[in-house]
Amino acid sequence: MKVMILYANAGNGHRRAAEALASVCEQDDRFSEVRLVDALEYTNKVFEELYAKLYIEAVKKIPTIWSYAFDETDQPWEKEKGRMLLHRLNGLPLARQIKKFQPDLCLCTHFMPADIISTMLRKDDINTDLAVVVTDYYVHATWLEPYINRIYVAKEESREQLIRLNFPPKRVRTLGIPIDPLFEAPGNRDELCRKHGIDPALPVVLLSAGAFGVMTGSDMANMVSGITSRCHLVMVCGNNAKLKKQIDAYIAAHPVENMLFHTLGFTKEMHEWMAMATLFIGKPGGLSTSECLALGLPMVIWNPIPGQEVFNTIYLLENGAAIAPDSVSTLSFRIDELLKNPGKLQRMQAAAKALGRPHAARDIVNDAVEHLDEGVVRISRSKQD
Repeated sequence: MKVMILYANAGNGHRRAAEALASVCEQDDRFSEVRLVDALEYTNKVFEELYAKLYIEAVKKIPTIWSYAFDETDQPWEKEKGRMLLHRLNGLPLARQIKKFQPDLCLCTHFMPADIISTMLRKDDINTDLAVVVTDYYVHATWLEPYINRIYVAKEESREQLIRLNFPPKRVRTLGIPIDPLFEAPGNRDELCRKHGIDPALPVVLLSAGAFGVMTGSDMANMVSGITSRCHLVMVCGNNAKLKKQIDAYIAAHPVENMLFHTLGFTKEMHEWMAMATLFIGKPGGLSTSECLALGLPMVIWNPIPGQEVFNTIYLLENGAAIAPDSVSTLSFRIDELLKNPGKLQRMQAAAKALGRPHAARDIVNDAVEHLDEGVVRISRSKQD
């Protein structure tokens, strides 16, 4: 059996979800060939550059316009024709690659390749199963495909939403957002603490520096230095070497007696740091949220992107798995409040764990294979369609 896993590299979440599915498939003897494809690589270069950069630049620099665009396009079955035409015209090379590979199963973690495959199914251009994997806790209208085999969502409300849009109930499964299988069993906390030089008796506050945008490293370090509880403060800077250098310099010049600072650049051990953590400070992206929930790690939400991350935030707050400080000035106060209230912190950890789906990638692959060849369904746009 051959599987093609497709995403569009517009934001890291879609890629990471696809990589998680690919990792599971590559360990599965049922698959003779596994191909991971960035759909944008098979479009013309102008379209690829604009598609990837437009989203990133919009959410960073003009979030108000992005919010308007998100809401304006979130109209089920109203505006998909123009979008699908745009994707189809720019995705002809991708369609050729799909036909050449002849996959038995296509797993899509972005709507752009799903649009192209759904159109191919409508035209009988290919014989494959199309499974769409939604990567946030809300199903925006752009995820809706008129020809599909299965669609996977992260919460029951999303399943109900799709059923009310005429998706057959048995074709909609609530199995979560796929995350790296490393999160299934990240390791024993005490052993991980010894490995990374962490005192296991102290709480660990893990901060994703990218959530704070253009803030300087010194401002960021100063922002959290108001925490009065004794703890480890781990700041993850990713590939931003300049930011890491700024933070290191500030910490060296302004030591904080009660806090043990650690700064990380890019790391392949994020699952281990999250398994050690007591709190995670960052943006509620679909993948980051799912990783935290899988480990029972409460979130301190900062600066959610308008649209999908706002819905993710609402889900977390409603279920008691996160807090959202009002401003930068009260961030350290809210963190202290939790660290000094172990009962509340434990309730939040339990709430997060209850929502977690660490095996989502494996469950999705197994479900898609078990229901292979059930046939494509055409989703009617209205009760009369």
